[in-house]
Amino acid sequence: MAENQNKTVETVLAKVDLVELISETTPLEKKGKNHFGLCPFHHEKTPSFSVNEEKQLYHCFSCKASGNAITYVKETKNVSSAEALKILAERVNVEINQDHFQSPKQKYYDINQEALNFYKVTLNHTKAGADALAYLEKRKITKQLIDYFEIGLAPQKPDALYQALQKKEILLSDMVDLGLVREDDTVYDIFKNRIMFPLHDATGNIIGFSGRIFNSDAKLAKYMNTQTTPVFEKNKVLYNYHRAQKAIAEANTVVVFEGFMDVIAAHQAGVKASVAVMGTALTKSHIQLLKQKTNRVILCFDGDQAGIDATRKFMKDFEAAQFEVKVVELPEGLDPDDYIQKYGPRAFQKQIKEALSSREFVYKQHKAQVDLERITDIEHFKKRIFDMIAPLSNVEKNHFLALLSSDLNMSLELLEQDFNETKRKHLPTFKKVPKVEITDKFKKAERGFIRYFLKDEYYVRKFRAEFEAAMFGDKNAREIELEILEYYSFNKHTCMVPELFMSKLNATLQAYFKRYVLEENYPFDEKEFEDYLRVMREQNKRNEIESLQRKLESAKTLNEKIELKKAIDQLNKEAKHGQRKNYSRIN
Repeated sequence: MAENQNKTVETVLAKVDLVELISETTPLEKKGKNHFGLCPFHHEKTPSFSVNEEKQLYHCFSCKASGNAITYVKETKNVSSAEALKILAERVNVEINQDHFQSPKQKYYDINQEALNFYKVTLNHTKAGADALAYLEKRKITKQLIDYFEIGLAPQKPDALYQALQKKEILLSDMVDLGLVREDDTVYDIFKNRIMFPLHDATGNIIGFSGRIFNSDAKLAKYMNTQTTPVFEKNKVLYNYHRAQKAIAEANTVVVFEGFMDVIAAHQAGVKASVAVMGTALTKSHIQLLKQKTNRVILCFDGDQAGIDATRKFMKDFEAAQFEVKVVELPEGLDPDDYIQKYGPRAFQKQIKEALSSREFVYKQHKAQVDLERITDIEHFKKRIFDMIAPLSNVEKNHFLALLSSDLNMSLELLEQDFNETKRKHLPTFKKVPKVEITDKFKKAERGFIRYFLKDEYYVRKFRAEFEAAMFGDKNAREIELEILEYYSFNKHTCMVPELFMSKLNATLQAYFKRYVLEENYPFDEKEFEDYLRVMREQNKRNEIESLQRKLESAKTLNEKIELKKAIDQLNKEAKHGQRKNYSRIN
């Protein structure tokens, strides 16, 4: 069986194009043998994520994430290895024996499914469910929505679920592990007298529950979630993601809400590409899930101050992850569900369609804090907006300057003058250009070698094959050379991102690297590299001649002096015949 499993894994991995798979969510650019892009596993501005097309492996030089296609799907979709293999097998049309690749977590999924079946029966077919159904009907949640979102009810009886699962011969220890029951002096259910919302992973497995009170008992928390279990971590789950994936991909946009009721109301209002963070902070796992389908997000949170604060935080996190962010600005005191109930689906769809850009949202937030009777407020408002629009295109700058002109009842010409004056104050001042330093050809060659070494390990191997123990003469170049050699000793047949490599150096070496090595779009040429090799040979001969001359000066016998003089003459003769053709582009 193990042999069959390995063959299946090998077949799937052989058919999957890892570059194509990753490129669907993370843009990659080919550089040498590898493809590079921003790492999908952490926030970064400089690409440090490398994909080797030949080996079908990825590696991040910054956060050290690495693996193959199965690992990538497992980590980005938050699924097991078996589930990742199943996803990839479907992608490349390979049939797999499900019995061989059943997830070790499958028993937990099955138990949660049994619990959900119990909750659904309790809601729809018992006397205890009548009040909960009346509450849901009052919230405009129809029978169709109840069935679609698989809503259930945990009854008031302390051990009702435990008794039901025990009849299914489910182990008490598994119920406890899944956070369904607790065992103290007696065994009792965790969720009681709550409307139950099942929580799923990206592939649709039930991994946990969230229970909501539906009476007026103020002593209880409104929502209670499953504790952390072998299959559930709250900060990795987006409510409704497994259902919304197709709609998100088709719209190339996802609408993010705070709670279940908002998602359900939005779905009923025709906004299908909807997920909720379940009242938790936005995490790296959430971003990875969404990046599988889109890089455009609309935030739709409550219209109160807490909702505004959450919007600002989420907006910052999404923009750091290279998302295009828009914001729905709801009237104060209304959450999305309330808004839909009050104004209807069409009005809500219009809100989604006309969502503000993140900068428009920030502008309106700053404007709301301004007292137009106070000159200091006006000046602070102007400064905040000037700072915000400084890096934007001229079209966007003009748009916000026109808004400022209208809101402040101030001429556009005066605002443009103030803005341009602000820009001039922030212009950098430059010192006189120092005299051009004259660098000998040996230092130029050492700096050239560093460029080629960073481009590909091939050049390191070629250099070391001829100059096994040679070290650069310039101290800074030598220290950088050693850093490169140490890296390649652990990472064969690859290349490095110069900017990332530089960031790992100390301040002195960074300054040297930036001044003498770093050059965008450098035109590499094999002839130039060969030219550097000739210079290195010449340098070695010079060093050898100097060493022999020192020995000559201290030689004590005539024969010893004659032999040393012959060796020096031979080396001088070889150096004269080894004249180089200069292909170097170093100034």
